[in-house]
Amino acid sequence: MSFLQPCLLVMLHQGEAHGYSLLNGLGKYGFNLDRLDPSLVYRALREMEAASLVTSEWADESLGPQRRVYRITDEGEQALTQWVADLRRTRQEIDHLLAAYEEVTHSEDRE
Repeated sequence: MSFLQPCLLVMLHQGEAHGYSLLNGLGKYGFNLDRLDPSLVYRALREMEAASLVTSEWADESLGPQRRVYRITDEGEQALTQWVADLRRTRQEIDHLLAAYEEVTHSEDRE
């Protein structure tokens, strides 16, 4: 799972959304929206739908063109929970590595 997919799942965990609003919400996660190809977002959504992580349906709106509304599934919630747990473990490993590095660096500075 790329970093894009968990970010989309977090946004859908907060509530259903159209692809365009999901695309615009990615700035909060560090994506440069000026450089982000929208087709990558829609491809990720299709892949997640094929994997049963999200569902979509055409919105029943009277104004403007029809747009798809995406929702996270139970499987998507489980995948997101697992991804967050993995990320927390990785962060702990990185913190340990940085602490060890800082300890070595500071001891070398004192010599």
